[in-house]
Amino acid sequence: MRRPESVFSASSVQGLVLLLVICGGALLLSVPAGSRVSDLIVRQWTPSPVLFHMAYVAFASLLGVHRGMAASRWNRLRWHTLGTLAAHVLFAQLVVLPLLVFARALLPGRGSATALLIAYTSLCAFTFAVIGLRIDCWGRARRAHTFFLQYTLLGAVLIVPWALGLLSAVPSALSLLSPLGATLRIVRLATPAELAIAFAFPVLLCLGQMPGMRRLIRRAHAV
Repeated sequence: MRRPESVFSASSVQGLVLLLVICGGALLLSVPAGSRVSDLIVRQWTPSPVLFHMAYVAFASLLGVHRGMAASRWNRLRWHTLGTLAAHVLFAQLVVLPLLVFARALLPGRGSATALLIAYTSLCAFTFAVIGLRIDCWGRARRAHTFFLQYTLLGAVLIVPWALGLLSAVPSALSLLSPLGATLRIVRLATPAELAIAFAFPVLLCLGQMPGMRRLIRRAHAV
């Protein structure tokens, strides 16, 4: 066991740099070509401006899992551990804030979407951090490797509801259970009902982890 990591620890900084590089690259790919440059290109690729926002929510959630796994190796679990995880998540949003401000130009007339997306992404990242913490503690207690389990679970939540929501026989609201699907709705000005569904899912996921967290904390202090 070791002390809780600060947002400037080596492990945390590595995750933040990766988040910044991924989001920065996605933002560059999302910016349309300039008119003069496009005139010189016979066949130009026009990427979707939402590519950046989808990369942002996906890799912020991935960073949340990474931080949750790291937290399982800190000192005895306490409720304060969740506060430390929240600080890591919020600091990550601060790191990519300049990119988010620039990305507002890609969504003219949708200024509120950026604020909603930051709040939603922070919630998703924290939820996956708590889930990552619980699964890693479960695996450590049983001496089982949970690396692939955690990232497979994250991939399933990101992709499966979104993909199913694209099918005509499935209610489109199902896609709101995926951070990718919810992000698409948010940047396209989601209705209040859609926002309620999008935010409710990670909240319920997070609250569902609290009984397990309580047991982990009690067990840690009983040792």
